[in-house]
Amino acid sequence: MYANEAKMVSNEVRVRELAFHAYNQRQNSEVSAERIMETATKVTPAGNFSFDGRNWVPNEYMGYAVVSMLNANPGNEELSELLTEIQASLAENLQPVNGFYMLPKESFHQTVANTLSDSRFKANILNAGIEPVYPEMVKKAFDKISAARLQNPIKMRAAGLSVFGTAIGMLFTFDNEIDYNRILRFRAGLYDDEKLAGLDVKMTRPFIGHITLAYAEQKLNKNQKEHLATIVNEINEQIRSRRIYFLISNTGLRRYDHLAEFCNADNYPVYNFTA
Repeated sequence: MYANEAKMVSNEVRVRELAFHAYNQRQNSEVSAERIMETATKVTPAGNFSFDGRNWVPNEYMGYAVVSMLNANPGNEELSELLTEIQASLAENLQPVNGFYMLPKESFHQTVANTLSDSRFKANILNAGIEPVYPEMVKKAFDKISAARLQNPIKMRAAGLSVFGTAIGMLFTFDNEIDYNRILRFRAGLYDDEKLAGLDVKMTRPFIGHITLAYAEQKLNKNQKEHLATIVNEINEQIRSRRIYFLISNTGLRRYDHLAEFCNADNYPVYNFTA
């Protein structure tokens, strides 16, 4: 009885977004040299991709998400070039060989809102026969979001690489609280949609600005973890001297069968942050 009561209470705990200053503080802390040394010791294989001796094979992970693709938002050429250079450095320096899967640059994106993935996607959309009408449901939710559209795109500043659990990614901060709030208002509007909520679409984590670049796909020994931290910290020293931004003008629904390709379709809705 007590276990069930505890479960009921935990299920009622609502995920909350971070306050602006807490968000930036969190991001800057995660890319600090001390934090990288700590998180690198905890890296484990993601299990998203398998190396068969010759090629990388993606493992199934199906779902939908509302994402801002790097190459679908204008003005991000400098950031795209930087991320590609960083990936090349990681691939050249990290050990073991084929221990990390480098995501294709076409997949670089910011997840603006998670919808449903893996078992929740299969239970609530795929097996329930909802998929043919799901994009229209998301479009109607987009249409009801009352966030003001401004002339300028949202700007997120590249803060540095972070090592988080099973992956390596670029984290982003905001210079302007207005831009941060534009993201939060959009997310609040989407998650408040009753029809999507009826499919169990809900906020499962606060917004964290990041682009995933690589997944760890082999178990690392102590020396390899220490080497990972050293390489990431060396790259971050170079990033800190530059002011490079991710400009977000739009976000939209994408479908994926695995985490290296986010597919678009004519009937997938797009939301514009700019007027």
